Amino acid sequence: MDRIPKTRLERYRTQFQTFNALNSFSFMLLSGSIPILFAMNLGASGTYIGILGSLNFITFIFMPIGRRIIRGRSMIQVFGWSWLLRYWGMIPAIGAPVAVALGAPYLGLTLLLGGSLLFNIFRGIGMIGNNPLMAFLGGKESRGAFLSNVHIVNSITSIITSAATAYVLYRSSGNLAFVVLIITGIVTGTIGSTMLLRFPDPEAYRPAEGSSLVQSLKEAWTDTAFRHFVYVLAPLSFTAGTARTFLLTHARALYDQSSGMVMLYSVFFNIGIVAMGFLLRKLMDRLGPKPLYTVFSIISVLAMIPIAASPAFGKPLAVIVFLGSINFLAGFAIAGQENAGQAYFFSIVKPEHMVDLAIIYFIIFGLGGALGSASGGLLLDALATTGVSTVMSYRILYLALLGITLLATIGTRSLSAPDSASVRESIGVMFSIRDLKAIGLLERLVHSGTAGDDVRIIRQVGSYGSAVSERELLPYVSSPRFEVRVEALLAIESLNRVSPKALRLLSAEMDRTHYSTAYLCARILGKFNWREALPSLRAAIHTDDYMLQGAAMTALARLRDESSVPEIEALAEATRNPRALMSASSALEAFGMVSSVPVLVGILKRSNPPPFVYDEIVLAIAGILGGLGGFYRLYSTWTRDPQEALDDLFDLMPTGTHAGANEADFRQSLGNFVLQSKDGVVVAKAIAERTALEPGISIVLSEAALDGELANHGGFRFFLAACAAGLPVSGTSEHQGKRRILED
Repeated sequence: MDRIPKTRLERYRTQFQTFNALNSFSFMLLSGSIPILFAMNLGASGTYIGILGSLNFITFIFMPIGRRIIRGRSMIQVFGWSWLLRYWGMIPAIGAPVAVALGAPYLGLTLLLGGSLLFNIFRGIGMIGNNPLMAFLGGKESRGAFLSNVHIVNSITSIITSAATAYVLYRSSGNLAFVVLIITGIVTGTIGSTMLLRFPDPEAYRPAEGSSLVQSLKEAWTDTAFRHFVYVLAPLSFTAGTARTFLLTHARALYDQSSGMVMLYSVFFNIGIVAMGFLLRKLMDRLGPKPLYTVFSIISVLAMIPIAASPAFGKPLAVIVFLGSINFLAGFAIAGQENAGQAYFFSIVKPEHMVDLAIIYFIIFGLGGALGSASGGLLLDALATTGVSTVMSYRILYLALLGITLLATIGTRSLSAPDSASVRESIGVMFSIRDLKAIGLLERLVHSGTAGDDVRIIRQVGSYGSAVSERELLPYVSSPRFEVRVEALLAIESLNRVSPKALRLLSAEMDRTHYSTAYLCARILGKFNWREALPSLRAAIHTDDYMLQGAAMTALARLRDESSVPEIEALAEATRNPRALMSASSALEAFGMVSSVPVLVGILKRSNPPPFVYDEIVLAIAGILGGLGGFYRLYSTWTRDPQEALDDLFDLMPTGTHAGANEADFRQSLGNFVLQSKDGVVVAKAIAERTALEPGISIVLSEAALDGELANHGGFRFFLAACAAGLPVSGTSEHQGKRRILED
């Protein structure tokens, strides 16, 4: 069953979460904390505890048996019946306290260990269907969110179960309480497992006929991404397995906490997992699993530092706060690391290899955890026999785990993830209120029902300028509604970074959406320096879509495509469209080539463009000449009050620039020229004598001062007066053009 309707998929996801809650509740009562605390009640040694804890990881080595069983059988049926048998396998553990009461403690511990072993054998066999079902229900687009939701349900159920168990053990910590908890787990687990049998078979993830586990592994091992992932997964599984087991005994052995309090700390551990789940649900599909794998591995290192220190506290409340905090942080880090690792695994594995490589994944994960748990117990017992204190033994254990985790974290840098964010960006998003708010809006956008809602939410998303918005915004670039497309493109334009994949899509959109949103695509391509779009941008100069023409010329200037300057100059000379002319002038200013000045001056002889077009051309010429010492501000004043602008010009005028006249007469001539179009000869002479201007430019401008047609525009006369007054030309024209692009 490869593809199913979205509504039915959502129904299956809901049913799976119901099963997931029942399964998590049962699992909490039959695995992990309860059996370990039960064993401690029965007088088990550290080595026994380590072995018991390792069974949760040894379970995965039985997955190849499950692979053999599914040949010719339904994966879901194998999954469901194995799950039923795993719960029934715990029945012998009920007799453990009876054996202890009859004076056979070793038999009691054997029954507990045997029941846990059966539980984990059938669990391993059944897990052959777990990853295919999860991958099938997760889909491709929202897999990270689905996996995070699974973890959230697991953790919330675990919190409730841990809290309830803590209360039960607080009221009665005897063996009978543990028996009741185990029976409850068996009954609820049986009910939940029957639900599995109702799901469809994930046939797309079934191993190919005739394939073998070894063959799939050999093929996958040639993939560098998979090989590097295994190198990281193995040590992280080792440290996580050890930490999970001995966080429980840590509180009891070092701080003398009761079973009820230990279960309370398990609540904090699971609250950490819930916090992780809510965070990853927002981030996984947006940032990618690889950087988050690294981030959570770093957090794991940080979590182990206080555990390794394990300081003494004088007050009971301080102990509770410390143990609650480290359990929360450990749950957040370890579960986040495992969740991101599993999502990364899904992203690099082909569907037809999913079952086989999932076996490899879980065997590595399981053996790493089992070795970590078992060796941790052996290390603690060995240190105890040599006289090392309990506190120092735990410090040595966690310092070793810290070192191994740190080395594995460094190893995550070798993982490949071309479409993922960087680790630095991921950390920035995790601690950015702005980015998290943008993600919240994106989640609302998915469920919006009208174009108006889309526009409103996209506009809000754009106001945050968050890079994590890109993936969700791209589909709206092709919306059937014009307004939605515009808002999506404006929101993308506000981002600080846009991926090559998005820029390729925008380049294609520019080619197909003339007279619509093509101009916005061109603007974005220029802003983010996408040189692959140069051919399309050059072609756009000749389109009839004047909005696209203008944006394309601006983009070409940003991309420093100097080969397009002659075409832009030709368009500026030929066009009668005010918007296109202003865009061409601005683009030529950005290129900063003085050879464009005669073209722009020639355009000023026209009588038809509106005054604001003249203004743009005059400022473009000034920009090419280096800005003339802040001429833009003078010109802005000129448009409001010509006399005030003249006074300001005279204040800025260097001494000694009088074209052979005294200063008072020269000022009078400048005023006459600007206000009455007189004394053009004085202005022309002063411009011709300016050594800061290139000779060709000084000739063009001095002749313009004598040209009656050009003298009709007061703003241009004011510009020529500024040139004659000797306002400074700052830097070379080429430097000025580049600076303008950067400022834009």
